[in-house]
Amino acid sequence: MTKLATPSAIKLKDNCGSAFPLILLGALALTFGVTFKNIPAIALGITLVVVPGVMYAILRIALHGVTATRVAPTTAFEGDEIEIKLVLKNGGRFSLFQPMLTEIFIPEIHTQKHILFPFRVRPREVVEASYRGRCVLPRGIYDLGPTLTVVADPFGWFQLRKTLPTETQIKVYPRFDRFGVEERRGSVHSLATERLTRLGVGQSTEFFSVREYRVGDPFRRLHWPLTAHRGFPVVREFARPATGDLFLYLDLYRYGLLGIGRGSSLEHSVRIVASLASHSLRLGHRVQLNAWGGERRCLPLGIGRQQLQKILDQLVVARPDGDAPLDKVLRDTAQDILPGATVVLMVSPYLRKSRLFDAQVRALKGRGTHVSLVIFDDSTFRNIYALSDDREHVEQYLQRMRSLGVRTYLVPCAANLPAIFAAPATVGALR
Repeated sequence: MTKLATPSAIKLKDNCGSAFPLILLGALALTFGVTFKNIPAIALGITLVVVPGVMYAILRIALHGVTATRVAPTTAFEGDEIEIKLVLKNGGRFSLFQPMLTEIFIPEIHTQKHILFPFRVRPREVVEASYRGRCVLPRGIYDLGPTLTVVADPFGWFQLRKTLPTETQIKVYPRFDRFGVEERRGSVHSLATERLTRLGVGQSTEFFSVREYRVGDPFRRLHWPLTAHRGFPVVREFARPATGDLFLYLDLYRYGLLGIGRGSSLEHSVRIVASLASHSLRLGHRVQLNAWGGERRCLPLGIGRQQLQKILDQLVVARPDGDAPLDKVLRDTAQDILPGATVVLMVSPYLRKSRLFDAQVRALKGRGTHVSLVIFDDSTFRNIYALSDDREHVEQYLQRMRSLGVRTYLVPCAANLPAIFAAPATVGALR
């Protein structure tokens, strides 16, 4: 039989040891009775000593058979209020009187939660109750448990505690909105017919040209009428297709961090990446995440809810502990970016003076890739590292990137991200 208990704010008094005065009185009565051979005093002494001792032994035996399990969501978002269910099972041979479960809910700034079962839990009975906790702390992986079980005897003489190993984990994801980078209508189609056709061949159904057969070409591409006419094998070539793929680059370089806590450039980047990924995946596009921190994490292109789940799992553990600056990360991974895709890069101040980064951006634009830069306004962040003064001013850098035809989004500290990305991105004349 299972009972549903309502969480109560009532706490048991810490009355452990309240039976010791009785035991002491019983010992005195027993000593007096033995000394003066007083039978009633001896009986009273034995009663006052034995009865609390028996109750203590029964309580220990009953507590030994107590187990608890936790039913909790494995994931939540910042600010969510979630329900945690605790299931108590009395596996012993004696009843439990008003047991209480206590644990610390770490995501709510280490708040202690108490659940009191205000009734008797009989042997082999299972009861459950729940409490609610709010995920106040920022994104991360938090431990839940262990659970402390407190039981007492019916007379309130003893109160025993037992720590139950009920450790589980909960992932708190960053809260984000769904917004995307600006796309001009028809840009993907025009890119396919005007640029990608010139950039190379691929596997689309758009005819590109014919050429002489080479070893390894699939036979299904053979152009049989033209082969018969020319007298040697000729194969068809097709234009490389345009894609709606989205490549997101999270800058985890330790010296590129601006600000502290939830107002840092990293937390802004995490929310931007989650928002863009959610928006693009909802539209059916493929998304890839590159985040090189202490560990090199690169999620391959994927679609759907599973890909969003993987991206959020990576964002939960993202820390500014990388040794590779973003320009080198981009150099080592640029070959995986398909023409026609969209690349979003998080730009910290140190990248403004990087010639390697500029060269990579130019190369991506030359290959027909849509490049969007999320540029953090360092004048609004509290810098924790000493930055050199020879870097280009943010306004000058914006103008220079716009002249290359790059979309730019200027993000200050505590920015309204949906409003920034809802506004038309500034793009200069294409070169």
